[in-house]
Amino acid sequence: MIGITPYREQGYKDPLLVEVMKAHGLASLPHYDAESPQKRANKEQIRAWGAMRDGPAARDPDPVDDPARFTQRVKGMACDRGADGVGVAALRPLFINEGVDLPHDVVLCLIVHEDYAKVAEGPDAVEEEASRVYRECARLSHEMAIALREMGYPARAHHNGGCDIQAIPALYHAGLGELGKHGSLIHPRMGANFRPGFVTTTAPLVADAPYEFGVQSYCESCQLCHNNCPGEAIPNEYIVQEGIKRWLTDVAKCYPYSRLREEYCHICVDVCPYIHKENDRDDYRAIYKDYMKGRKQAGYRSPKAAAV
Repeated sequence: MIGITPYREQGYKDPLLVEVMKAHGLASLPHYDAESPQKRANKEQIRAWGAMRDGPAARDPDPVDDPARFTQRVKGMACDRGADGVGVAALRPLFINEGVDLPHDVVLCLIVHEDYAKVAEGPDAVEEEASRVYRECARLSHEMAIALREMGYPARAHHNGGCDIQAIPALYHAGLGELGKHGSLIHPRMGANFRPGFVTTTAPLVADAPYEFGVQSYCESCQLCHNNCPGEAIPNEYIVQEGIKRWLTDVAKCYPYSRLREEYCHICVDVCPYIHKENDRDDYRAIYKDYMKGRKQAGYRSPKAAAV
């Protein structure tokens, strides 16, 4: 199956990011230059797993008489290895990077929760947590791809060490959330405070259905991410594609705060009510109140460190 969705390169390979960087008179990116030793170590491990994303099936697969039961078994294996959410989607060309040919039928979607309490410790702590979770997602994808190959099915891992999958449409169709105004997928328990990994395979997994629980209507009236974005990059207007609302973040306005500063910007996710209000987490609600006191004192559209 050949992918049809254009892929935006990351880092210095992203022409828009390079353009914004040069417009601000920078020869390098402060956000990358300030990388911590732990984050570098996490990246090295992710790259190492990236070199082992694919491989041959170890044997012929056993017959599967009950695909639904087999799917639950595979999901259970993922949860035992550390996944906080698991879904399956039938693979579509829309989910695959343009020009990439994947000889698989389904995509196993895996998500790992980030610790919201890190917002109280400042942007460096939030970034360290994101780096840790990205590493967990890579490990999880790597291990699940190996497990499926050992069961006799071709399988390829997709994570920060190498990914051919478009995350948001795959996660949506796997029933793991709805698209929010800030451009990320919102899970009913985790909000957008998670990171994903994927495995594409020929294993006979039963696909889930999209799970819609009111996010898109909620986002029409909620202004929290819009009002707190330092770059004013999140619009109130939206377009509709395949029946789904999409608020198109102005990436050129986002980059000066998410890439051209040393600190990590995660504000749009940190203020989302689906982290601190709509999921009945009293502990997160208390964290949010303390966090917003700092944002109010600094000015809601201030960069993150100023409000800590």
